[in-house]
Amino acid sequence: MVSKTLISIGEAFSGRIGLVVFLISLYFLVIFGRYFWLIRIRKKFIEDIKWVMLEIKIPKENLKSPKAMEQVFASLHATYTSGIKRIDKWRLGKVEEWMSLEMAGFAHRIHLFAYVPEKYRTLVEASFFSQYPEIEIHEAEDYTGKFGDDLPNDTYDIFGTDFILAKENYYPIKTYQFFEENVEERRLDPISNIFEVMSGLKEDEMIWLQLLIRPTGNTLVSKADELINKIMGRAAKAPSGIGNELIKFITSFAIAINPLHQAEGATSSKSSSAEKPIDKKAPTPGEQEILKAVENKISKLCFEAIWRFIYIDKKDSFVASNVTATMGAMKQFSTQNLNSFKPNSGTITTPRASGKIFRKRKLLKRKKKLFMSYIKREMPLEPKIPFVLNFKTSILSIDELATLYHPPIISVGAPSLRHLEAKKGSAPSNLPIAED
Repeated sequence: MVSKTLISIGEAFSGRIGLVVFLISLYFLVIFGRYFWLIRIRKKFIEDIKWVMLEIKIPKENLKSPKAMEQVFASLHATYTSGIKRIDKWRLGKVEEWMSLEMAGFAHRIHLFAYVPEKYRTLVEASFFSQYPEIEIHEAEDYTGKFGDDLPNDTYDIFGTDFILAKENYYPIKTYQFFEENVEERRLDPISNIFEVMSGLKEDEMIWLQLLIRPTGNTLVSKADELINKIMGRAAKAPSGIGNELIKFITSFAIAINPLHQAEGATSSKSSSAEKPIDKKAPTPGEQEILKAVENKISKLCFEAIWRFIYIDKKDSFVASNVTATMGAMKQFSTQNLNSFKPNSGTITTPRASGKIFRKRKLLKRKKKLFMSYIKREMPLEPKIPFVLNFKTSILSIDELATLYHPPIISVGAPSLRHLEAKKGSAPSNLPIAED
């Protein structure tokens, strides 16, 4: 009986059903094969990128506002390829390359760094020097190498997270223009709170902030247009494409051959013509502010970005006060009607975010993964690599990026910030020269 059943099943699968099963299996094999092939060659491409760590030293008398840094970011957008070619993606594993601009706070010192592909070093240096002629840029050792890749360990513990936008990407955060005033003594620096926290670090405490940026195109425009049309009371544009045109044709053909539809169409057209047009209401002052802010953001160059935060301290003296202070400093970029930053629940190293089952083990694993992501300057790619943290990027305009990362102005009272020891200057023209 059993043998007859097996024979009947075999006969069934040898016919059409077997062909369908074979084709479905082949389809999934191709999909998974392409997926793992792309991950493999993409990993090799990224590993072959040569990076360089640059330390940026600024003069104490820096009077340049973040507007200068906005122009630096505009220059860095020149690395955008306008989209990777399909053949380069699948044959070479090529990806849109990124950079990392970093602020590292230690006891008694604060450093500004730029971690960039070596081939873009000249571009980065020229971009900074064009806006900040008096700064110095030197190649430096990677400060994250102090711990290797083993953190947390028996001595040190960490807290970390990525900050992402709380609302849709086309809503801007509060940028540096809000903090500026014409009177120099009353001018505020949006990152002064962060530098103040870093200046108060004790021995063995560290605060690392990493702004990962990858240039992108006009990805915000279409989504922002939906919001603008909604506020202005305009009809949304119908999506174009062959599928939509085919649906329109079938619908029109069905109405044309059906008398009942024709009658209903005539009735509806008469009733619609009899209706009075609806008056569009003018946007409220709040809506006008949103429109202005959104249109300003989508008019600027943008980057995909991750704003990553790591706090390190010894386990026996680990306190949450500096974590709270740094998290609180991020609130100054928030507005209720526009946007703000929030911790990414997929990367934050809190017990609650690690689940209820095996919480301690999963939390330790998450901390190690986030620390590795920091020292590798990892950004998410599509398709995603399996078994990694749930990284998310936000799209930030160049003025938003300049708000988060810029050389602090003279009013920032951060005594630990590493400045230039002295100004550089050329020799006077009338300097006497001794001759042999």
